[in-house]
Amino acid sequence: MDHSLAQTIELQCPQCGARFAAAVWLIVDAGARPELLARVADGSLHTVVCPNGHGGAVDAPLLLYRPGATPTLLFSPATQTTAEQDAEMAQGLVGRLRETLGGAWRDEWLGELSPLPREALAAL
Repeated sequence: MDHSLAQTIELQCPQCGARFAAAVWLIVDAGARPELLARVADGSLHTVVCPNGHGGAVDAPLLLYRPGATPTLLFSPATQTTAEQDAEMAQGLVGRLRETLGGAWRDEWLGELSPLPREALAAL
């Protein structure tokens, strides 16, 4: 089962003004979605493209779930947020993952969880 989560957001292109909807991944289940894991590694996961071909990055948090790996959870906060906002976002995403995992959830994963810059995720 895939535990990944994307949220569709409405955007306006800063270059041409086009309005469009884009899926922004907030939780990536590395075991179920290797193609998303590859996009995390190359830094393109939060890149969106408007209907006229202009690309740009969306500033969004990411919780990476890596079943069987240590650490199992990696959290990368958005860049334009405070530490308090980062903690709230991490708590919300972890809560969502905990719900979808049900009995497979392990509380000990929380002890491994600390914020990482997005660039550090590629190395892991």
